[in-house]
Amino acid sequence: MNTASSVDSFTCPEFLGMERTIIDDFVDCTREACEEAEACVKELNNDGGTAYVHRLFRAMHSLKGNCQMVGLTPFVELLHRVEEIVARVRAEQAPYFRELGEFLLLAIDEVEDLLNDLIANGSTSDVRRKKLYELCDALQKSGNQDFQPQQFKDAIALLDGKVSSKEASGKAPKVLLELQDDMLMMHRFAQQIDHLSIYRKNRSEQAAQLTQSLNEALGFPVDARQLEAASLMHDVGMSFIPHSIFNKEGGLSREELKIVQEHVVTGSQMLLRFGGWDEAARIVLDHHERYDGYGYPNGLKGQEIHAGARMLAIVDTFCSITNERSDRSYKRSLLSAISEINANIESQFDPRMVEMFNDVVRKLIARQ
Repeated sequence: MNTASSVDSFTCPEFLGMERTIIDDFVDCTREACEEAEACVKELNNDGGTAYVHRLFRAMHSLKGNCQMVGLTPFVELLHRVEEIVARVRAEQAPYFRELGEFLLLAIDEVEDLLNDLIANGSTSDVRRKKLYELCDALQKSGNQDFQPQQFKDAIALLDGKVSSKEASGKAPKVLLELQDDMLMMHRFAQQIDHLSIYRKNRSEQAAQLTQSLNEALGFPVDARQLEAASLMHDVGMSFIPHSIFNKEGGLSREELKIVQEHVVTGSQMLLRFGGWDEAARIVLDHHERYDGYGYPNGLKGQEIHAGARMLAIVDTFCSITNERSDRSYKRSLLSAISEINANIESQFDPRMVEMFNDVVRKLIARQ
């Protein structure tokens, strides 16, 4: 794990650089484990019996295992300490009482809050993580015989005191001068462009998922990470277009159209300046080229167009058709979208890729 240089925070580029679907799966599984642990504590507080202690241990073990699977080592170490408290109760080496359960709920909330902070902001507080770790470690060491309610009352007070003092201070969190993970920044850029219009609604993320599915169906002719980067960044250049043109209803003038077309150059230049994303930059530059050679910016034809750009052109059109627009107040169906794409094979799109995209959409319809 690569940690941030600041002693007050840490990050995990390996985790944050994973595919968004993996991070989303991790979030879902983590939330389920936390909800299960909370449900067990509530039942135990109502004399639920030892079965709920076993379920609580499994939930904590799952939470730790989830973090281990994605390389979040600092959280694994922390959750191991929390798990050890439950393990002693499970082995009947210590009694369960309400104060212990309340501490566990606070600990779970703190872990979930730190994970959400890491995912949302690219780093999180190492001070808070260490504080919770030290509290759990101290409870373990002082509980060689039996846990005592007062120990957990004191620990709860320390956690609550920490939260209260943080809220009372009213100070904004410290902004760190550090270079964030490229893919994390690309996801943020994509979210920003999608927020510029009510008609985009996570369109960049949707495009990234569909291009990855098409790439997989074609046998991965394009590097998956380069394609994901291009899918996220392909419309970021649109953010530099004047608002009056970006959200204009009706047709564009010739001059306005030229301004819009510049977005592929802007997006590709941004990727080149990141460094290490040359292929993604080429995909962004080419994604408005047409299979018949009448696209822009270079009038490329057929196989001259990068394979990733040929995929992205199909997906971008599909997303455009199926999302609401200012001149179309309803969403068109997946079938009507794919029909329009099929009607433009060989002129606008690569026929073989369209054929494979048909399979991707069929699977999407089946899942829905």
